Amino acid sequence: MNLCLTRWLAPARSRKTRRNAAPVLRCNSYRPCLEVLEDRLPPGSLFGLPDNLPTSFLDLGVVPQTRLFSRAHFGPSLDSSSGNSVSGEAYGATAVVNGATLLPKTPDVVLPSGGGMARAEVLNVSVPNILTSDTLSVWTTGSISGSAASSQSSASVENVNLLNGLITAQVAVALSSSTSNGSTATSSAAGSAFIGLVVNGVAINELPPANTVIALPGVGSVTLNEQITGGDGVHSSSLTVNMIDVSLNGALGTGTIIVSSAHSDVNFTARSTQTGQPFMTGGGRIGTDSGFATFALHAGSQSGVPRGMLNYIDHTNHMHVQSTGVTSFSLTSPTCVTFSGTATVNGASGYNFTVTHACDNGEPGIHRDTFALTVSGPGLNYSSAGFGDVMTGGNLQLHRV
Repeated sequence: MNLCLTRWLAPARSRKTRRNAAPVLRCNSYRPCLEVLEDRLPPGSLFGLPDNLPTSFLDLGVVPQTRLFSRAHFGPSLDSSSGNSVSGEAYGATAVVNGATLLPKTPDVVLPSGGGMARAEVLNVSVPNILTSDTLSVWTTGSISGSAASSQSSASVENVNLLNGLITAQVAVALSSSTSNGSTATSSAAGSAFIGLVVNGVAINELPPANTVIALPGVGSVTLNEQITGGDGVHSSSLTVNMIDVSLNGALGTGTIIVSSAHSDVNFTARSTQTGQPFMTGGGRIGTDSGFATFALHAGSQSGVPRGMLNYIDHTNHMHVQSTGVTSFSLTSPTCVTFSGTATVNGASGYNFTVTHACDNGEPGIHRDTFALTVSGPGLNYSSAGFGDVMTGGNLQLHRV
């Protein structure tokens, strides 16, 4: 793979001390240890949403002023009488053992009711003897156009270690994408992947088939690449992807451990004519299982002002780009947009990004839609071109407000 990466960024702060807000650690033998980073756009820039977004970690001892996610939301309000809707959710990990919730869904994002995008990230979690992992990143996006509804969600978890090494993975990525045009509704897990998966001492070098079950003697079993589907296939479709789902039924007692979960859900019955300003919403994967990047975006203009959000993870080069502002947005063809802005790279500020093109070439977006990104800043001149620009998972949707 020939990525244009002139020099790997090595910021003074490590991946575990990034952002301006100091991470918070609270743990003991009964309570999971969380290192939480603050990830938000500047106050007042979130299209009218309140700046005091909630946290669900108070019961774990994380101080309430630590916020876990930023959210962008703009676009058409959903008309419930039309029957059109989108929903989505993604979380990094959860653990329930012997009836006790040792780790709630962490971090957890739910798609705003009117569509849009939400993202969250936690630097690491640790539940003694049960689960440890680094950098849990999640996002969900969704939108409704005049001709289709689309929703995508993804969870990415690094350096997974379950049950003291019984199951390990360098990376586990869940990607769920659903779309409906009113006559055909489909969902896909394409783009989901493992890197460095080992189960009970056996390396698994390819993505296991959906719902692969492996016995864990004395412990229970694990389902890999679990896929739970729903919908009528005409107007509605839904898909939940759990990359690792451990069912405990042995020496440790009973319970469930889930790592890297993504859900998408659409229902579309009524077509309409949309007019107004274009904006693009969606996300997915570029590249192949041997080298890939995942991304999510929600960008357009509101009253002539460019707005939006970008989240991009290069899983090959361990680079995480998160937008901090969008400074330009334009429609370059009937199906494509470009937009630029400022960003952090692995938590360090001072970088600029340009989505050179994001194109909605039809439904579903896999193997049709395209995406390309460049990033520049101190010591870095990056292009996603080495992955190609055709999406190998997910979907993009261009619509108007």
